[in-house]
Amino acid sequence: MRSGLRVLLPLFVLSVSAAAAWLIFGSRPEASFRPERATRPSVEAQRLVRTDYPVVIRSQGVVRPTRSSTLVSEVAGSVVDLSAVFVVGGAFEAGDVLARLDRRDYEIALARAGATLAQAEANLEEQAALADQARVEWRQLGRRGEPSPLTLREPQLAAARAERDAAAAEIERAELDLERTRIVAPYAGRVLARSVDDGQFVNRGTAIGRIHGIESVDVALPLGTRQQTWLQLPTESSSPNVEIATERGGRTLRWTGKLTRIEGIDEATRQLMVVARIDAPWADAAAPLRVGEFVEALIAGQVLEQVFVIPRVALREENEVLIVDDADELHRRPVVVAWSDDDVVAVTDGLQDGDILVLTPLATVVDGTPVRATIDGVAPPPLEPDA
Repeated sequence: MRSGLRVLLPLFVLSVSAAAAWLIFGSRPEASFRPERATRPSVEAQRLVRTDYPVVIRSQGVVRPTRSSTLVSEVAGSVVDLSAVFVVGGAFEAGDVLARLDRRDYEIALARAGATLAQAEANLEEQAALADQARVEWRQLGRRGEPSPLTLREPQLAAARAERDAAAAEIERAELDLERTRIVAPYAGRVLARSVDDGQFVNRGTAIGRIHGIESVDVALPLGTRQQTWLQLPTESSSPNVEIATERGGRTLRWTGKLTRIEGIDEATRQLMVVARIDAPWADAAAPLRVGEFVEALIAGQVLEQVFVIPRVALREENEVLIVDDADELHRRPVVVAWSDDDVVAVTDGLQDGDILVLTPLATVVDGTPVRATIDGVAPPPLEPDA
């Protein structure tokens, strides 16, 4: 009996295991299959149209005064007074006295010149009287003919007139020297530098300081060879507009000026130097355009007629773009670029009206690659499942 169980028990276990395995495999769920959808990369695109594009040339420069002067002492003397505005950055008006020199020596010189003039005039009157007396005496003596110039004291009279004229000139010179003890501002402006202090002795020709006018300022702007191609040169009747901008205190300040002249080629950089002039830079006293300030400049250049203006990001390798055809496939297209900057590119050849330009940067592109293009913000319809 036991030997029969030993034989039947393993067989029973195997039968139960086989039945369980059959039930498990027989009741497993069927795998569901979804239809494959075509995989196409999505790109942003725009439809192209021709337009006129005004070229804007970018440059940078430093503000410098249109008019500046070095104040020089025209007489010698000690500085006895300096104006409160005669400091670096100080503002002054035309005719303001910026500094005064000791005038006592020149007052004395003027007094002496006055005395000399009085003596010369008295001597002239005396010589004139003697000449008249000589003519009367000649006639009283009954002499015939005209008296000689020496008899009429004409040389002495001429010498007296010369002395009188020289004395009068010394008066003018003394008055002028006295006036020159006042250093007067020739125009309204600002102080760039001051090189004297109270009590300092200065000689004739000593620099007192430097000033500049505020009626306008200039900005020298360098332009590269490519920028020069589209530069609109200033003429007597018209000058290109220039917009000047600078960052200050977290905000952008802007001024408008004109391109006034061309200075020539810079020998070090071989760039063309043009000059923009901005009038009334101190019109807004709270935010003036200061001398020495670094600024950005946008110069109005020539107008490109009937070109395609595309974003810079759409240009590949400087002369190629991607176009989507009617079958929604990509194609590489060589183009001719007339102008480009950091933002846009102006294309003159290689494109047609209505072309769909790809804006999305793609690393590797094969002609004929299918894509889903969102054109001018309009998304394409969803793809249908493959049959």
